[in-house]
Amino acid sequence: MNEEQIFQQIDMVRKATLKGMDSVTEEQADKQPGGFSNTIRWNLGHIYVVQNSLIAKFGGIPIETPSRYIELFAPGTKPADWQGDVSSLAELKQELEEQPARLKETLTGKLDDEAAEAFLSLPTVGEILNFTLYHEGVHGGMIKALKANTAE
Repeated sequence: MNEEQIFQQIDMVRKATLKGMDSVTEEQADKQPGGFSNTIRWNLGHIYVVQNSLIAKFGGIPIETPSRYIELFAPGTKPADWQGDVSSLAELKQELEEQPARLKETLTGKLDDEAAEAFLSLPTVGEILNFTLYHEGVHGGMIKALKANTAE
């Protein structure tokens, strides 16, 4: 698979994630129905943070992620522990809309580079980036299920 195809897939998957945000209200974004471990807002922020973090940590390529986002949305975090201001849906949407272009700008020509540290035995930056599509799909499914269970 060539670089352009991977970046096209990132755009396609991200458009689906952003479409999942359609009609979600700020209130609905924070509802956590029984049986769910997180909320729509958490899943959206988590997609953003994990994509950047995997490339930065394992790929060895610096990608800036606001520290507040890491506090709120990194693996192991949960809305019940949040204190202080939390990103609005508009802020999350903007970050998610801009992320694919930033990744393309940062990673073009580097997808075949050996990762600084293998992630799940994935040895290259591109393979790690490709994994983030699977990750986003999983959380996109959670967003869809949460929307169905929190609809008003």
